[in-house]
Amino acid sequence: MSYTINLTTTQAGEIISRYHLYSVPHTNNYTLFRAKYKGATLTIFKTLTMLIQGAGSKNIYGDICEILDIEKKLHTATYSAETINLSVIGTDEVGTGDFFGPVVVAAAYVPKIQILPLMRLGVKDSKKISDFKVLEMAPELMKEIKYDALILNNLKYNYLTTKGNCNMNKLKALLHNNVIHNILQKITEYDAIIVDAFTTQDKYFDYLKDQEIVIENVELTEKGESKYTAIACASIIARYLFIKEMDKLSKEVGFDLPKGAGNKVDLAISKILKEYNDVYFNRIAKVNFKNLERVKGKDSRT
Repeated sequence: MSYTINLTTTQAGEIISRYHLYSVPHTNNYTLFRAKYKGATLTIFKTLTMLIQGAGSKNIYGDICEILDIEKKLHTATYSAETINLSVIGTDEVGTGDFFGPVVVAAAYVPKIQILPLMRLGVKDSKKISDFKVLEMAPELMKEIKYDALILNNLKYNYLTTKGNCNMNKLKALLHNNVIHNILQKITEYDAIIVDAFTTQDKYFDYLKDQEIVIENVELTEKGESKYTAIACASIIARYLFIKEMDKLSKEVGFDLPKGAGNKVDLAISKILKEYNDVYFNRIAKVNFKNLERVKGKDSRT
């Protein structure tokens, strides 16, 4: 059982004064105060949220409610192991549904002590965050947590899908496996490795059967970005890197390239074809998407 209390500045000062003799070193930059007392760990974050964990958390929570003269039932919160008790390596990818731009896969490691402060800072699935917020948030995340990322540019993507007998899911499996291998070189302890599921567990490992190095203790979880803060962090970092790569490609072609694979993409293809031949798309797009052939067919009839 874990408990949280949203404190005022005065209440935080009172708790720090009461438990300062039991204080222990901070483990991250989000912590204001941390103490261990009678089988419980008390953490006050800079957001003034206090988290009480450990075997003695129920009794200490009761004591603190009495100290602050607050009702217990109004301030109790329980968290599942998925959200509060696991230090997780999470991975996610961006760009697989976009005609223009690369495929980016990122891995992020979030120790359990960082989960709540990251959640309170607004970390969530990047698809629910604006590009502006991603560009603002990702650089700070990249300073605070351990991460790794791989960017599969369009030339490599097109080679692997045409000559290397790879479909999109196999490419994703290869990238996830490799980025997990990379981040494991930076981490000594973790509780789980979770991949935001894009296929089944069996098919994921089948895609990797010819690889020399395969990280086996991996779990694929659907909608993982809403369950694991580490996957949400990975999705933000991956999207940030994708946006940056799209900006570079947009500067190269002279206008903002649209995301996705809809009508706006078709219009952009038609515009580019007026200045370049279709071979040029090998450098800036995924040519196995139907958009290119569809637009070429339409343009040839006009």
